[in-house]
Amino acid sequence: MLYDSDLYARPALVTSAAQAWPGLRVERHQLGAMQLPAHYHQHHLLILHQPAAPVTTRRQQGRRVEEAVFRQGDLGLYPGGEYGTIAWNGPTDTIHLYLDDQYLEKLARQSLDLAHFGLRDRFRFEDPLLDHLGRQLLGAAETQHELGRLYVESLTSALSYHLIRHHATYERRVVTTGARLPAPVLARLDAYLEAHADGPITLETLAGLANLSVFHFARRFKRTTGTSPYQYVLGWKIRRAQHLLRAGNLPVAAIGDALGFASPAHFSAAFKRTVGRSPREYQGSGGQ
Repeated sequence: MLYDSDLYARPALVTSAAQAWPGLRVERHQLGAMQLPAHYHQHHLLILHQPAAPVTTRRQQGRRVEEAVFRQGDLGLYPGGEYGTIAWNGPTDTIHLYLDDQYLEKLARQSLDLAHFGLRDRFRFEDPLLDHLGRQLLGAAETQHELGRLYVESLTSALSYHLIRHHATYERRVVTTGARLPAPVLARLDAYLEAHADGPITLETLAGLANLSVFHFARRFKRTTGTSPYQYVLGWKIRRAQHLLRAGNLPVAAIGDALGFASPAHFSAAFKRTVGRSPREYQGSGGQ
């Protein structure tokens, strides 16, 4: 079984399954009190709890029994593997993040050159950053974001590396040193953006242009430019939109479409957040 939610009595309220995100699946579940039988799930599971009232959960692994009260903001981390029975005594509202086990280990080995890697089993804990990233990913599953897959990849990467750094056990052979990206690589990235402005831009593609793993690329890019790849691409698109709006040859909707925004509304919202004015207001003022 890939997902423990296959055992649930009700389907997910929200799921990213149809979007086929690389390395990650996000679901939201609302369930009543119930007990899951002993089971196996392949992928790592991070659960974000947001119940209306505290819920007591009890799990049994062989002779070992654990019990905890889960409240808003509590998390649980359950690596892929065999699990005993688990039961809870009241209504739950949870966000499930299923991380592909091979995807996460690949990221860990690329970034740290590991001899061994494994996630910790944590029945109940708190981590505000994981909670925030998980909610952002659920929001991305519910509504289309202006930069689509690149936005999701950026969130997934941040969540994965936080898990690797703070909630994993590993034996590290080599400490990665950080270098900056050379100017020719940055020029290659800008040329790619120029040639593919109307299409989806992925973190994996950008890292490939730099001949680096996604982890090394993201770190070196931030060290070189002072911003994340996602923020850089968005800024590049907004600057190009400003140029096209000043030229006045294209309608606003056509400019948003030409720059690969999901919809005119997404383009307008992203432009106004950055520039302080809507595209129509900016065009009407002649870019002043």
